Amino acid sequence: MTDFPFVTEGDHEELIIENRPEPLLGHHGEATKSGGALVSVLLRKQDTRPDAWALTSRQEIHPDDFERTGELLTWLADKAGDPHQNPDGSITLGWTRSHEEHQPEPLAVHDGAVIWPS
Repeated sequence: MTDFPFVTEGDHEELIIENRPEPLLGHHGEATKSGGALVSVLLRKQDTRPDAWALTSRQEIHPDDFERTGELLTWLADKAGDPHQNPDGSITLGWTRSHEEHQPEPLAVHDGAVIWPS
């Protein structure tokens, strides 16, 4: 993440906007809503193409971050190889679920947009 506006209040009650970028999928430690652990690992794959990478991430994403997360997922889908492409042209990137749900649903990008589960 290259841009993240953070708003604070100054000494004279004026709003101060600072840029505080942070990794979008960079949380580590205990998951507060879904239980378990928050982790992300990015590895270069040695057994396939020299430019292939593998990303595994288990995160709790706030709805305010869906747009930024969608931008990242769309970018990743554009880089995915043919084995990830579905017959309808969508790219499956993994699985997602709300903390209230027990069953995960496919996380896919189609025509440059994330298909968020309803």
